[in-house]
Amino acid sequence: MNKRRRSRGSTVLEFALVGVPMILVFVSIVEIGLAMWTYTSLAYTAKELNRYIAVHGKHCSSGTNNCALTVGDVATAAESYGMGLSSSTLNLTLTSPSTTYNCNPVSSCTSNSNAWPPVADSTVGTLIQVKLQYQVNTVLPVMWPGSAPANYGGYNLWAYSAQRVLF
Repeated sequence: MNKRRRSRGSTVLEFALVGVPMILVFVSIVEIGLAMWTYTSLAYTAKELNRYIAVHGKHCSSGTNNCALTVGDVATAAESYGMGLSSSTLNLTLTSPSTTYNCNPVSSCTSNSNAWPPVADSTVGTLIQVKLQYQVNTVLPVMWPGSAPANYGGYNLWAYSAQRVLF
């Protein structure tokens, strides 16, 4: 009887010492997994978007085939390739030797009718660059001691792709 009275509350203490850090580790693993998935999606979007641009050079339009691109077409393709990425926090920078377009966020350029790549830069072998930036918000600072409950942290992920115009 005396031993039972002394061990009362030890389960709560053991949970506080082991359970709370384990929950923090579990949430951290989930957050890192989500960040890795987001970066993979961002890198895929940059690569596919640059490939899409590279095959729409000067010689792409021949005869009745008109495959010329605009900045709006590229921004719409970025939204399409970036499945799961919010277009309101996805920023796109298109760079050619003579021109740079910044779409912050990417949805701000969907109605842009300027040719991309520009006519002067659409010849075979011209280097075209795509840079994507994505704001990721995380819940980990909320679980950290001393942080305010409504204060969410965030960080930026970047992806870059460079490819030459193919034809």
